[in-house]
Amino acid sequence: MNTAWRIRVVSMENPPGELLSSADVIAGGRRQLELLPEGLSAERVILGASAVEQARELIRRAETETVVVLASGDPLYCGIGGTIAKLVEPEHLEIQPGITAFQHLFARLGRPWETAALFSVHGSDTPLPWRRILNAGTSVVYGDSRRTASDLAGELIACFPESSGRSASIGCDLGTPEERILCGTLARLAREKVPPLSVLAVFPEGGLRPGLPLGLPDSEYAHSARMITHPEVRAVVLAKLRAVSGVMWDLGAGSGSVGLEAAGLAPELTVYAVEKNPGRAADLRSNAARHGIPLKVMEGEIASLLSALPDPDRVFFGGGASELEEVFARLRPGGILVATAVLVETAVRLGRALPEFRTELLTLNVSRACSTSAGEFWRAENPITLAVFQK
Repeated sequence: MNTAWRIRVVSMENPPGELLSSADVIAGGRRQLELLPEGLSAERVILGASAVEQARELIRRAETETVVVLASGDPLYCGIGGTIAKLVEPEHLEIQPGITAFQHLFARLGRPWETAALFSVHGSDTPLPWRRILNAGTSVVYGDSRRTASDLAGELIACFPESSGRSASIGCDLGTPEERILCGTLARLAREKVPPLSVLAVFPEGGLRPGLPLGLPDSEYAHSARMITHPEVRAVVLAKLRAVSGVMWDLGAGSGSVGLEAAGLAPELTVYAVEKNPGRAADLRSNAARHGIPLKVMEGEIASLLSALPDPDRVFFGGGASELEEVFARLRPGGILVATAVLVETAVRLGRALPEFRTELLTLNVSRACSTSAGEFWRAENPITLAVFQK
């Protein structure tokens, strides 16, 4: 058995001629294969929508044949190299990278990019993480034929109109004879017609930034009958959860405001929002799309859905406690559960539950200034009980 075999992934920017000449199989996108020099005897494989299955077959063939996979820029950045790397051991993979499209763009602009935040919606229907993009000093967004760079500029403005004056650039067909660089404000670039092979860069100059998604006003979320965790409580809950990455459950999610803000603050966090009321679940999905957060919405009773959820690192239990022990049992070691209560009976239940794991029990009292003809007075809201548990 040949243990020294390799599958080779090379950038189109500088493919070694001798490797291409000796290859038995050359795979790549249609455009990449069309750029190959004439006279090569290798079989050509067009990579399409079933890239994972094709990659498995190419890896199998690489055990006995010389297989070369073509990529654009750096194959490990949103490219076929990353797909293949998940399917093969490192000793059987050889990567020969080029520069990525955004590096090419920044070189043309003469701008440093070491602090740039990178985003991609290429080949996916995920919502645009507009708040993270606009909060970054410098950000780069990859699109595709369905959402070109100019479309993405328009989406950013639609989500946050105050960003229309932000300085930005679009790189089109970078590294080809049709290369074109456009510069201006987001508003101007949103009106341009650009090809699918385009990348958007947003810079800190001009316009405003939306700020952290922490304790946003209730008006930022669709909700019914005031079934929403209010901003001040939300901010304290998130501070107690201290979520960074992993899995979070938002149980009895309502509008989803806590889970959405947690995911907005911790991009590596996967949030499962469970809500039994169909109307509130619809609000939750609408809020996720509005805020550009890929929340996983589970509609139904908490008890019936728990077995379908991966074990959590963090749990927010809003307004309930009946499944508290069962939920806590699923929590991973080191995990944190925060539960809230408005009803006295629920607060009492929280105070008695899991005493050996409870780290805090507190009440939040919020009063808001209200105006009358005689002046302003404080109107107290219902106190909220918080219980914090850690495994």
